[in-house]
Amino acid sequence: MKNSLTWLFWIASLVTAALFGLAVYYFGWWALALVFGIIFVFAVFLAIIRNPIFGIYWVAFLLPFERIGSFELSGTTVRISQLVTLLAIFAWLFALVRQNKKTFAANPLFPWLCFLLAIFALSLINAVNLPRGVMVFIFIAFVMMVSITIPNLIKNKNQLYKIILILLGSALLVSVFGLYQFLGDAFGLSANLTGLREHYTSEVFGFPRIHSTAFEPLYFANYLFIPIGLSLSLFLTRFKNDNRFIKPLVFLGLLLLFSLNLILTLSRGGYLGLAICGLAIIIFLFKYLWQPQIILFFTIVIIASAFGAIWLLQKTGDESLDVFSEQATSFSSGVAVEERFTTYEQGWDLFLRHPILGIGVGNFGPQVNAYELEFPEDTGWAIVNNEYLELLTESGVFGLLCFLIIAAVLLSRSLKAILKAEDKFLKFVLIGLTAAFLGTLFQYLTFSTLFILHIWFLIGLIITCQNLILVKNEQ
Repeated sequence: MKNSLTWLFWIASLVTAALFGLAVYYFGWWALALVFGIIFVFAVFLAIIRNPIFGIYWVAFLLPFERIGSFELSGTTVRISQLVTLLAIFAWLFALVRQNKKTFAANPLFPWLCFLLAIFALSLINAVNLPRGVMVFIFIAFVMMVSITIPNLIKNKNQLYKIILILLGSALLVSVFGLYQFLGDAFGLSANLTGLREHYTSEVFGFPRIHSTAFEPLYFANYLFIPIGLSLSLFLTRFKNDNRFIKPLVFLGLLLLFSLNLILTLSRGGYLGLAICGLAIIIFLFKYLWQPQIILFFTIVIIASAFGAIWLLQKTGDESLDVFSEQATSFSSGVAVEERFTTYEQGWDLFLRHPILGIGVGNFGPQVNAYELEFPEDTGWAIVNNEYLELLTESGVFGLLCFLIIAAVLLSRSLKAILKAEDKFLKFVLIGLTAAFLGTLFQYLTFSTLFILHIWFLIGLIITCQNLILVKNEQ
């Protein structure tokens, strides 16, 4: 039997080698890379099916890859992170059926998420573009499912620790790319090489607005709340006696890099969210902050981030710093500000016409567009640029109320877990994640996209931390 298996192995190896050789001969070395790529994808697929937690690891790494890391399929932008997330969800559901498991991780948001989806479904009664509304509804339901799946797959602190390392590693990678994006554009590299979208290059303001691998600078800024919150909270824990944790100065370096990237996005909503994120961590960790050494390090990060941004801006031109300052501090003038005020007025008028059910989820753009069913290729569908007003506009007063209840339930449970936490690692991670969520809630005053994967991934991690703290205490 053993000899037969040996012969079978060698025959399979020779056949595989021959196929590789033929592929390279006829199609070139790209064919070999394609074959190895297919094998790699198949191996990842099998690993996730066998153990769905591997899917969450991959999603954590792929979260920031929105524009770079996506492809077009039948006119729709498909992101690799979405495909892996979908696979992880199906793998988890398949495991539930296979194991005949009927218990789920505690999730206080579940009934409220169901209510919100029901409200969104009812709002489609008033939709002028039903296909658009249904598509947005499906996307929202999909990302909400992420916040339900994650607490059911992350079972212990070790798995959470791995995900945090992956998150920070991925954020490090895209942040380095963000700096390359800025410097590359400043020194004349084409958008094809930097990955910058046309209206974020130096042609507009004289300096680039970086968005790294994300679709927009404001989305990149929003994503950075997660690694910034984690880096700051883990630095303040000072786990220097635990050899599992990266030394505090490494977290400080990461904090500096992430903060510098966020500054260079020129996202005013991002600055507001960062301020709220930092303020929340200061409030929760005040007694750890009030030490000369910590204050010194924190001051160094702030000064280094500011001077780093100033130095980079000066490399793009003499007037860049003045233009940057004007754009960053202008809240009442400019084309972008005027557009926001216009969408605010349009959204409020539409809400007054449909205060109960709204105009239909995803239908603000079609409502204000001259042609309700025709997608505007140049600008895309218009949004309200304020999530709370958009919820009022598209799903009525009950949609906004339900969303606010979801946020309140999540925050109140975080506060409960933080106060009860005995494990410092879990406590500080939860503080960092909750601070990032608070930053997002405030940044939502300046943009309005609900189906962002990394936001619901963040919510899933918060619930996971809460469960690991509260369930352990109850036991």
